[in-house]
Amino acid sequence: MSVSIEMDRYPIVDCDVHPMVDDVSKVLPYMSGEWRRFFEVRGIRTHARARDRYAHPNLTYRADSISPAKGGPPGCDIEHTMTSHIAPFNIQSALLLPQQPYGITSWGDAEAAHAFYAASNDYFFNSWVAFDERIAMAVTVSPHDPKAAAAEIRRFAGQPGVVAVALLLMDQMMGSYTLDPIYEAAVECDLPVAVHQSGSEGCYYASQTVAGGVPRSYGERHVVLTQVGAANVVDAIVNGTLEKFPELKFVMIEWGFSWLSSLLPRMDHFWLKDPEAASKIKKLPSEYVAQAFTFSTQPLDETDTSGELTALLESPGLQETLLFSSDYPHYDADSPDFILRRIPERMRAAVCFENALRVFGPKIFRGSTFRP
Repeated sequence: MSVSIEMDRYPIVDCDVHPMVDDVSKVLPYMSGEWRRFFEVRGIRTHARARDRYAHPNLTYRADSISPAKGGPPGCDIEHTMTSHIAPFNIQSALLLPQQPYGITSWGDAEAAHAFYAASNDYFFNSWVAFDERIAMAVTVSPHDPKAAAAEIRRFAGQPGVVAVALLLMDQMMGSYTLDPIYEAAVECDLPVAVHQSGSEGCYYASQTVAGGVPRSYGERHVVLTQVGAANVVDAIVNGTLEKFPELKFVMIEWGFSWLSSLLPRMDHFWLKDPEAASKIKKLPSEYVAQAFTFSTQPLDETDTSGELTALLESPGLQETLLFSSDYPHYDADSPDFILRRIPERMRAAVCFENALRVFGPKIFRGSTFRP
């Protein structure tokens, strides 16, 4: 595993690390006796993808993310994660986005969904965040019950290592007023809202859809997922969410970013021509993006030439918008070395840590030797 010299110059914040629990029954002690019995009898579905809809590569993880000593699913051993991913790349802060709670996006029982994601938050806070100060966490919540989600955000507010809210999307888009209690709590607690695809998009009635209809294969769905991210950015802007909550910050993770170069001028053009069509906003849509949105680097577009990638990365405003993310432990994870070798040197500090510091605040570096 090679580590380039740039990693000695820049502290790195990894905004997308997916831990797993090796045995989901370990979450049960963080529930009430009633909910523990409920899940012991009925089981827990922890995957969001509709594996019966199309052939799906079930093992989408890196083989080297499996602990040689303990085995288990990839990413379940924090000691192995530290020695195989965090330490080799001098990552000063890794943001946890636990993956198993993504499965609740396919659940119809709102109370059960809340019981599970709340217990999962407790599990990862106590077993991962408490393990090492380089580990940070986004509190997972779902739209099943926005008031319960808001209460969960406030329950973790101010806890060391808690730096964001992980909002799972279902059928309601990001500009829906039904999410206002969640946004209100996030702003109150000074936590940005991280939005990451769950795997349910394009699979279920109560999930986000892609243009044209349900994809016919895993590959087709994988290609068009960026549509969901772009559509939600537009929805949050034109429906006035950022006028109601001007201090709200969104971190869009694993939705891509190359589409911004065409989306932003398109939004601005149509708003200037017909502002009454989006009467809840008071300025150019692109200004809201600059004000409130950041985007993760992974998956980095793999262009035919380095010149094409450089031209893409030099799009106006992108330097202030990108956050490094690895997507560890998935098979298509991008290491810091991979990213740093491909982005212009003038952008490296911003992507590695400066933008993260601006979005998450100094608390993102609670255990780092780096001091902003």
